[in-house]
Amino acid sequence: MKHPLVLDPAGRKPGGETPLICTPLIGRSKERLLGELATILRNKPDMLEWRVDCFDAVADTAAVLDAAVALRAAAAGLPMIFTCRSAGEGGQPTALDEAGVVALLEAVCEGGLAECIDFELGNSPAHVRRVREFSRKADVSLILSYHQTSYTPGQEFLIDRFLEAEHLGADVAMVQVRPRDRADVLRLLAATSEADAKTRIPLICSAIGPLGSVSRMVGGLFGSCLTFAVGEHSSAPGQIPVGDLVSVFDVIRRARGGEMF
Repeated sequence: MKHPLVLDPAGRKPGGETPLICTPLIGRSKERLLGELATILRNKPDMLEWRVDCFDAVADTAAVLDAAVALRAAAAGLPMIFTCRSAGEGGQPTALDEAGVVALLEAVCEGGLAECIDFELGNSPAHVRRVREFSRKADVSLILSYHQTSYTPGQEFLIDRFLEAEHLGADVAMVQVRPRDRADVLRLLAATSEADAKTRIPLICSAIGPLGSVSRMVGGLFGSCLTFAVGEHSSAPGQIPVGDLVSVFDVIRRARGGEMF
């Protein structure tokens, strides 16, 4: 199954006024993951994300693949993003170094266990090329992501991260920042809007924390094609429950008279 974060046959980006909703799985064991998934499925998200950096056995490839197979069987056909976020970009500390993450992503791609993988833009160029190579061979889409969990960089810097991800072969580019004031949230949204006009690939933006929660609600108006929402537990500060986001998107859609942009 190809995940929905792809261009349609006419080359149009996904999302629009109603961004796709992705819910995280952060269980520390296979049993806990399956319990989370059962709750999440009742909320009917568009996608799942397995944050495998939260998994106790993340350094045991066989255990990760076993859990991934179980999740696939229970996921009712929902496409999955497989993510091993580094501690430096907001993830949980793990025993895996960068090369270990690459090897794990390759095993997941070869096993056909995810529609999409996330790899950080700040990783070594050689590893980015390697991940791009094996993900393309496996027909798995690649998100190249940038996360700044302390502050919000300048607008041109953020635009450049989106453009860099596309230049390096990403199928999707993602930028996440932490705002310190309202102007930071506006800067992220403005950067996303400008990058959306300059790139051909889908973009994802989010501002973490309570101040940034509005970006998860209106990001689609500025070119973000997906938002992360709470299914059972959040994977980042400021995430909103799925049902609440669905209500917000419905209000926006009705206010716009169903107009697409």
